[in-house]
Amino acid sequence: MSRKESRTQAFQTLFQLEMKNSELTIEEAISFIKDDNPDLEFDFINWLVTGVKDHESVLDTKIQPHLKDWTLSRLLKSDRIILRMSTFELLHSSTPQKVIINEAVELAKQFSDDDHFKFINGVLSNIEIEE
Repeated sequence: MSRKESRTQAFQTLFQLEMKNSELTIEEAISFIKDDNPDLEFDFINWLVTGVKDHESVLDTKIQPHLKDWTLSRLLKSDRIILRMSTFELLHSSTPQKVIINEAVELAKQFSDDDHFKFINGVLSNIEIEE
């Protein structure tokens, strides 16, 4: 399966891990999708989910200055996860920045409110410029 589908599953795994009172480990959360999706890139999903969870505070510090009158805690959970995932990938992968931002916009269109993809695009574009 494609990286796009793997990013979608990584997003859903991170969303699941952010549920209140969730005692799931990363491995348990990922294992839930393995049975239904054996063709996904599980090494990539694990790298992305683990990287986001392990570097959450660093990612939040990187994102926060670009939120303009917002705080991460005020964002929708879906927007916060998309921003963290994409920022991690921008900082730690060789994937072209335009691809990462486009994938984030597509995730926002699928999982967030109507026009939030524009917000996601703007924040990530500013992070991209800064790098």
